[in-house]
Amino acid sequence: MPEAPRSAHRIRVVVDADACVPAALLEALGIVCAPGAPAYAIEREPVPSLVREGGPFEAAAIAAVCAAAAEAGGAVLYIRAGDGHASPDAAVVAARALVEARGAAFAAVDTGGALMGAGWAAVVAAEAIAAGDTLEAAIAAAEGAARRSCVLALLEHPELIGAIVPGRDHAPGRLVVRLDGAALPLLGAFPLRDVALTLLRDRFGTLAAAPAEEGAASGGRLRVAVHHAGAAPGADALGRWAARRFPAAQVVVAPITRHAAARLGPGMIGVAWLWDGAWDGAAN
Repeated sequence: MPEAPRSAHRIRVVVDADACVPAALLEALGIVCAPGAPAYAIEREPVPSLVREGGPFEAAAIAAVCAAAAEAGGAVLYIRAGDGHASPDAAVVAARALVEARGAAFAAVDTGGALMGAGWAAVVAAEAIAAGDTLEAAIAAAEGAARRSCVLALLEHPELIGAIVPGRDHAPGRLVVRLDGAALPLLGAFPLRDVALTLLRDRFGTLAAAPAEEGAASGGRLRVAVHHAGAAPGADALGRWAARRFPAAQVVVAPITRHAAARLGPGMIGVAWLWDGAWDGAAN
């Protein structure tokens, strides 16, 4: 039997590795990481071994991945994290040139998000494409997901981001922050990890429940990603709590890349969520 012809309009989604999309979702949806095959912070590592991973990825490495995903007559949709650490501005220009040289269309969505604040946009775009939607529809889906995604995190090593709390001359032991792209608005500073984890959990629970309580996400679905950097037991516990608190939610737990951990530090635990549907609010 002859091989079926491949679609002349195939759209591939490429996402920054530091969006930390869980491997199972990458595989299921055919999403490509840039750069490819990232190393993950599965075990707790000393800070010095991680900081060597710092600095944005090289634009050429990201562009090469986008080019490898391109097919003549098709398209590449690059979903970019906006944490100031994952990809340089030059990556979009370089990727566009290489992809278009291969005869494919190129589009990029600057999510302005960190971790799965960007990753959920890639997932939603890939789902739209799998359902047969156009490139334009996938872009719109990604942009909407980026606006609706929220990310909170506990930072065990706030010194890595140069965090100083007003009125103090040094950073406290732990911070709970929003990951609002490159900015990290402070929600609380605590000497004890358990207290910080409780605030992280409770603030997430309150904010994630808000759209459902307001009825603005009627018919929508909550998606939750619990991130960690060598702190799997705590992340697993938060994932189980989220599944109990929101029984209909999609909940995934996964480590962040070592590259992301160079900014956010070992021991980090975070939660990134998205309400599918009409809600367009943000965490406060």
